[in-house]
Formats: sequence, C-alpha cells, structure tokens
Amino acid sequence: MLKIQNLSVYKNDKKLLNDINIEIKNKEIVAIMGPNGSGKTTLSRAVINDPELKKEGKIFLDDLDITDLPTEEIAKYIYVAHQSPPEMEYIKTSILLKYLGIDINDIKEYVNKLGLPKDLLERAVNNRLSGGEKKKFELLLMLPKKYKVIILDEIDSGLDIDSLNTVNDIILEKSKESSIIIITHYTRIFKKFSPDRVYILYNGKVVYDGGGEIIEKIDKDGYRIFKD
Repeated sequence: MLKIQNLSVYKNDKKLLNDINIEIKNKEIVAIMGPNGSGKTTLSRAVINDPELKKEGKIFLDDLDITDLPTEEIAKYIYVAHQSPPEMEYIKTSILLKYLGIDINDIKEYVNKLGLPKDLLERAVNNRLSGGEKKKFELLLMLPKKYKVIILDEIDSGLDIDSLNTVNDIILEKSKESSIIIITHYTRIFKKFSPDRVYILYNGKVVYDGGGEIIEKIDKDGYRIFKD
C-alpha cells in the first residue's frame, strides 16, 4: 500500500501541492487526473523524493516511511515511466539495460510486442524515437521486473489506438502483481477498463476522491466542473 499523508510540496518557495492525502491499495489501479499544471507530475516526483522539491507530510510504502529515502532506494520498489523521457546520445540502449540489471533476452519479445524498432538495442537511448515510442520504451524497462508500485505519467500521450490497446493490456497484466498509478489529463486510456479509484487534482489540491464514474462526466464537461 502506498499512503500519502498531508503532503505539501514546494519548489523555490512556491507551493505546488497543498495537503494531499492519497491511498493506493495493493494491486489497485488508481487514476490521478487533472488539467495541465494541476500538480500531477509534481506528485510523482515527490513520491520518488526528487531533490529539487521540498516536502511537508509523509509518504509510506506499506510500513516503510519513504518520505526522505534516497531516490535510488525508492526505485527498488517504485517504478516511474516519465512524462518526457530524455535522449541519452552517448549511452547505448543495451548498455543501459545491462546497468539496470535487465537481461536482453528477457525483453526481446516485448520489443516486438510494443512495436519498437528492431535495432532498438543498438541505438543510443531514445535516439530517433517518436514521442509515443519513447513512452513504450519506458514501459519496456519495467516489464521484466516486479515492483510494488508502478507510476505511469501521461503514458497515453502520443500513442495511436493500436499502441494504446497494447499499453492497456500491459497495465491489466501488471496490475496482477503491482499497484498501478495512471497520471493523465485524458480519458481515452480508460475506454478498455475502469480504474478502481480516481483522484482529481486541481490547482495543487485533491478536489475529488471516488470511483471511475467521474471519468464519463469529465469526458463530457471537462475539468471546469471542479473550478471554484
């Protein structure tokens, strides 16, 4: 279980998140939604203890207080597929996989399943990949390993319908062993399944905590329904 208690987050003395309380149970699929700039990505960065952020409050993974643990230690338990994966032009993909302890033979089938370039392992990391392909590469890195929590930040951005269906299948499969947090401002990723719980962030605050039925309303009326 991931439990976020009374979390406020600051950067350069600017308050980005205000008194956030979120609870994600084991093997639960949770959506964290909201318009651009609402604090969704900031929340994922706070969970993994991004050193650029200052935090108040507590974050627990089961009985372990991870609030101030080093990011490298948290990464053993929590995987984050980032919103904007960087290119690493001087690092070969196969070398990165080896550094991460991933056996190349374990991911070859996933390269094909995700529709990634066949020469991916010989390329520099994220080199000559489209935005959607970079998102799929982020998924590729998590597939051979088991994490307690997987955070997918805007994973649906830049994906065509076939790729989105593949990603949905992967989410459902991984939810059998991990808690999944889907961060998005779109609703289309939920056409194939409904999350167990939805949190809506608006201006750095949780303004909704409830079931997936809210998604249809957002699809119809947008996030303006949460405007003060």
